[in-house]
Amino acid sequence: MKQLLTFSLLSLLFLTGCDKNNEPVATTFSGKEETLGNGKAYSWVRFSADNIPTSIGFTLTKGALDNLPHGGVALVLNLPAEAVGKTPFDHIMLDYLHTGHEPPGVYDVAHFDMHFYIQPLAERKAIPLYEIAPAKFDNLPAAGFIPSNYIRLPAGVPEMGVHWADPASPELSGKGKFAETLIYGSYDGKLTFMEPMVTYEFLKSSPNLTKTMPLPAKFAKAGYYPMKYSIKQVGDDIVVSLEDLMMMQ
Repeated sequence: MKQLLTFSLLSLLFLTGCDKNNEPVATTFSGKEETLGNGKAYSWVRFSADNIPTSIGFTLTKGALDNLPHGGVALVLNLPAEAVGKTPFDHIMLDYLHTGHEPPGVYDVAHFDMHFYIQPLAERKAIPLYEIAPAKFDNLPAAGFIPSNYIRLPAGVPEMGVHWADPASPELSGKGKFAETLIYGSYDGKLTFMEPMVTYEFLKSSPNLTKTMPLPAKFAKAGYYPMKYSIKQVGDDIVVSLEDLMMMQ
């Protein structure tokens, strides 16, 4: 009887990782839920059937955009343990700014900074004010490690670093207003984050966006990097993800 039960349990475990044709299926692992507004936010990573990471992102559940404090939000989303070492990313940081930030007339509207950090959390939090360590902020990555068309934005931000933006984006080229854009970050000579920056209004508009990532020509740290990013309404949730991960050396 004991042998029969053991066989049955092993069979059940095998079948939960297979489809009806006994073929392995893709798997998604989720991180810890954190309270945001009247809802929740949580990170996740998705793997293919052969255990290759294919996408990484976070989900905002129903109500997460409601009752956000005017003083702003700074929320760390730890990645699920299954993502550690399998992707180059360390954690996700959501910053909500009710009145936006500089430059005036460009990013001074309610929006989320959605940082996907390659940099370890403790190292990131140790980044000081620009005035304290200008040499480290001004130590920019060598040519090729930031998308070639990107430009540096002024100075730097504590616990973040230097921000880089696409001058051809609507809000910087004068062709339109800021709704969503993709920012890169660096500190002390290294690429440190990728950041979809998205207005509150855009997130509330039932978004259905997928765009090709502007990519550096080189990566200091080998790993699975995204070819696309996506911002979508999925049922009652909003899902923001870095998609089509590919191994880059």
